[in-house]
Amino acid sequence: MTGGIGPDRAIDAVGVDAVAPSAGPAAKEARQQRAEFRKELKEVAPEANTRGNQWRAGDAPSLVLEWAVKSLAKAGTLSIVGLYPEGKLFPIGEALDKNLTIKAGNTPHRKYIPDLVDLVETGAIDPAQILTQTEPLTDAIEAYKAFDRRQSGWVKVELTPDAGSRQAA
Repeated sequence: MTGGIGPDRAIDAVGVDAVAPSAGPAAKEARQQRAEFRKELKEVAPEANTRGNQWRAGDAPSLVLEWAVKSLAKAGTLSIVGLYPEGKLFPIGEALDKNLTIKAGNTPHRKYIPDLVDLVETGAIDPAQILTQTEPLTDAIEAYKAFDRRQSGWVKVELTPDAGSRQAA
């Protein structure tokens, strides 16, 4: 798509939750890096529960950053909004060699909420289109647990104050 030059912009919205591919052309490279990823995970998220049912860090914590830096065109821009703990995951040398601009930080949610509410009120966007589950507010903890277990179908969950629940389309 870019004629071998690479894109001008890349966004890492994944962070330490990156999961190595298990199939396709990138799976072989990820398997070769498995030991390196395990070492990184121990360094950056030593408390991460890698075997339990609740939140687990991904098994390839630096993968998205590596791919983003490698894929970007020279003088491109990398935006990082994915969550990372303190650590040494970033391929700084390669980013410097490409003269990349790096923009990183948490999203200022409160800044955008008034505009988003207006878009919903006017019908310009319908947030219900991205919902995969609807659960009663009283089941919030169980809903978070299902999401943390990466249970199939649990992507965006609406918590409602009523006692009934329904499966989103």
